[in-house]
Amino acid sequence: MKKAAFFDFDGTLANTEKLSVLATQQAFKQANLPVPDAQDILHYQGVPIETSFSKLGAKDLNSSELQILYTYFRAAYQNGESEDTITAFPGIASALAQLQTAGVELFIMTSKKSAVAQRNLAILDINQYFSDIYGSDRVVAFKPLPGGLLQAMREHNIDYRQAVMIGDATFDIDAGNAAGIDTIAVTWGSHDQAILEKSRPNYLISDAKQLTEIIINE
Repeated sequence: MKKAAFFDFDGTLANTEKLSVLATQQAFKQANLPVPDAQDILHYQGVPIETSFSKLGAKDLNSSELQILYTYFRAAYQNGESEDTITAFPGIASALAQLQTAGVELFIMTSKKSAVAQRNLAILDINQYFSDIYGSDRVVAFKPLPGGLLQAMREHNIDYRQAVMIGDATFDIDAGNAAGIDTIAVTWGSHDQAILEKSRPNYLISDAKQLTEIIINE
């Protein structure tokens, strides 16, 4: 049994696609920038906006202009947060409860700011399952780099052989692989199976029930 499980948030625990797209498009529109397509926005959902927005068309903005764009996005995102726009994927709450009961320590490893992740977990009523949240404000080397995972394992005295990273995007799997821990790719999020397979996860699953089978029993 694994002793620690690191979960991505968007696309792994929760469906936030509509909110992410609307907030991003609104921010770009407010900044008088070409509005990116929904598909492109969702592709980069697993990385911080400080990285993704430049790839979505904001690469020529100076530092102050970028900060304004980020502010637009964060305001639009927070204003749109609700039980209708942030929903847990089927079976997630049950899987988290089973993992915690079994003694697996659970963590969030997300591109969101930590406070935003905390708000979103509270909306889903699953915040009680997690020991700590590692948002983009707490780590230096964002996914797909392994910095956040290495930091978390160091701070919580976790043996990498007893840890696993769970995510819906190649960024999550690449980070886990680089950190030397097992990885579980889920197919219900932003990246499909064919894309995920290129990152060579240890496991590829399509049902949340498989999380407990792998983490507890294997």
